[in-house]
Amino acid sequence: MPGVLSDGLSRGRANRASCLGLACAVACALLLAAFWSSAAASDDQGEHSIATPLRIVNLNPFHLLYGVPGSFGTPVLASGSTQLIAALDMASHLRAGDSGAEEVLIDGETYRQSLTLRHGLGNGWEYLLDLAFVSHSAGHFDRFIEDWHSTFGLPQGNRDTAPRNRLALSYARDGVTHVDIDNGVSSLGDVSLGVGYALPNPPFPNDGMAVRAALKLPTGDEADLTGSGGLSLATWAETSGALFDSAASREWLYSATLGLLAGEAPRNLPGIGERFIAFGRFGVTWQLLSDFNLTTQLDVHSSPYGGSALAPLSDPVVMIGLGGSWTFSENTTLEIAVTEDDGTFHATPDTGLHVALSWRL
Repeated sequence: MPGVLSDGLSRGRANRASCLGLACAVACALLLAAFWSSAAASDDQGEHSIATPLRIVNLNPFHLLYGVPGSFGTPVLASGSTQLIAALDMASHLRAGDSGAEEVLIDGETYRQSLTLRHGLGNGWEYLLDLAFVSHSAGHFDRFIEDWHSTFGLPQGNRDTAPRNRLALSYARDGVTHVDIDNGVSSLGDVSLGVGYALPNPPFPNDGMAVRAALKLPTGDEADLTGSGGLSLATWAETSGALFDSAASREWLYSATLGLLAGEAPRNLPGIGERFIAFGRFGVTWQLLSDFNLTTQLDVHSSPYGGSALAPLSDPVVMIGLGGSWTFSENTTLEIAVTEDDGTFHATPDTGLHVALSWRL
């Protein structure tokens, strides 16, 4: 593996600046759309507004296998109500590590297209089904990212010395190669089935609390890093409410999630995988208009690969999401966000994009 790439890739400041620039562009686009569509709308925030978490995903190809679930928000769908969520998540990678016994290289792009179905069953219950299609491809946006850094005088972080438009996903341990992907791959990912329940007597005086559980099935292909080859079960709780003194206006909101995943380690990564992953997220939402908001969100989870000495695998995940949502009809919402790492840990892609469209049927 090229020696120029190491765990100490000094890209923190460049990544933060470039992603903040992208976030500003996304926010400006959403703002223009919101004001265009709501020119005659009141600034009334709506007394029933509830923060909805960004459904961003850590697209590190090795971490993605475990299937840490996204959040849906505190409300559980009413009986007979159905929601469809179509999402596209993409990320650009450039991570590497070499400890002597282990080597890893993550270079290229990962795409996850998903369709999620939620349906209310009544009495506070709902079920969900999540179908995903995962692709790993060469770095089509390498030139764009390099040009972006060059235009604004930002450090390239070794992108300008690494091969451009390359796909290289590899992992070797004790001289044995367990993963070696250098051609584009696409396949069905792991399917998840789940349930949600709204607690009738939540312990906090806010918007309530929902508890959810999801079983991930091994429908993906572990050889192509589109599935783990094993089962996992995640359980988590979600709550939300008003921040500061905005209980009446609902202008500032928060959402919080805390959960635990128990799963089988990926079969093609023996000896380094963990059985349990703790995860959580916290978001702050500014309800700018009744149909438009901006959200900053922090997603974290423990490392799935405690048996590895390589930062792209063993580091905990700290992912920052910046974006917003625009409800442009009574039952249709568009969500857009950019993601970045925190500049300290290296288990999250440095640049990512999330787009989701949801319908209430």
